[in-house]
Amino acid sequence: MKFVVSGRCVGRVGLAVGAVLVLAACAAGGGDGATAHGPAPTEAVDSVGSVRAVSAVRAAFGKAVGTEDITGLGAVSGPVAGVRQAGAPATALSITEGEVGEVGPHGTITYPSVTSCLVVTVYLRDGGKVGGHVSLFQVPGKYYSDEVLPAIRRAVGGRRVAAVDVSGAVGAWNPSYLRKAIERYTDGSVPEPTGDAKGIGDVVAKILGRQGKEVTVRDMPDGDITR
Repeated sequence: MKFVVSGRCVGRVGLAVGAVLVLAACAAGGGDGATAHGPAPTEAVDSVGSVRAVSAVRAAFGKAVGTEDITGLGAVSGPVAGVRQAGAPATALSITEGEVGEVGPHGTITYPSVTSCLVVTVYLRDGGKVGGHVSLFQVPGKYYSDEVLPAIRRAVGGRRVAAVDVSGAVGAWNPSYLRKAIERYTDGSVPEPTGDAKGIGDVVAKILGRQGKEVTVRDMPDGDITR
């Protein structure tokens, strides 16, 4: 397993720790605690403690945070944007937060605006790629952080894999977020970010059913990532 880490990793840890502590404090605060369910469409957002919590995190990260009902590991009803259905794989594809997609041989995947996310790209031996954009917090209608890797594995299926690349905000992550999304911690016990590149690589390898030596983990500068 290979790791490439830049100096910006420590700053990411501080930002993510603050956001997670906000979420944990709200979850532990009784009536203001986080819940596993979002508001009904006509319900006032401020009336749900979980929405207050994720709103605070949204402000910290400057991004949309989902409050949809939790459906279980890998369970997403209906097609997810960015997931290629039947037909020829694309030659170029943009995969945003919470999406999984595929390009054919010599194709290019772009992951836009990677600031607090991880992006996972599986390089197939036929030259194609399957990728997923893992966000700390679920974007409405898209995959939770613990659903992206299972979705990638399903998309890869039995095809031969050459390598797996994990890039992005390593310092903002705890490997456990890939196994259990932050939104699923409703008792205030959200683990703090650790920036543990090896742990992230180990979890990715395990969930994708790959050997550790196939996985490279890289802490990348903010911005678009192209693979």
